[in-house]
Amino acid sequence: MKKLIILMIFTAMLSGCAVWVRTGGPHVATEQNISLELPDGWMRWNMDEDDFLILTRDGLDLQSIMVETVKAGDQLKNTRKKLRKGMLPLEAAEVILDNVSSSPKVHGLQVKENKSVKIDGHPGFRAVFTYKDDDGLKMKGVFYGFMQGETLYGIKYLAAQRHYFDRDLKVFERVVASARLLRS
Repeated sequence: MKKLIILMIFTAMLSGCAVWVRTGGPHVATEQNISLELPDGWMRWNMDEDDFLILTRDGLDLQSIMVETVKAGDQLKNTRKKLRKGMLPLEAAEVILDNVSSSPKVHGLQVKENKSVKIDGHPGFRAVFTYKDDDGLKMKGVFYGFMQGETLYGIKYLAAQRHYFDRDLKVFERVVASARLLRS
């Protein structure tokens, strides 16, 4: 992973654009149809992506916040299950958790919490999970999501459980609390 990041930075320097930019303050993620308050001092991947926005403070292997959208019926990367328009929040959570669990890089997924919550006034879910990665590092994640029409809006925090998860959890919760749809 580190070699990949170094290669991406080198490629960006050659092309004259910055791949990672420092964050802080309001951010409009037009492709994801959402505005958020990004944490100060974190770094944002500055490439045009149609389906996600990603942030990190100390490196993607240690912690990340990802904002993503998934259309109902789209094929997820690691599961055959699909999101459907009109799904209940906890049904959507099960599809997302199955996608995480089915990743070849996720070992021994344990769901610690899966409950209904409101996100920007929309009925949604909050799922907390742990697993070990390929190197045996224990990871912990929180995924907030809600369906609006045919789109799932998701905000995920993933971090090494030891040290990083607890340290940055409040930062992530503030990002989620600031999330607002641009268009309903």
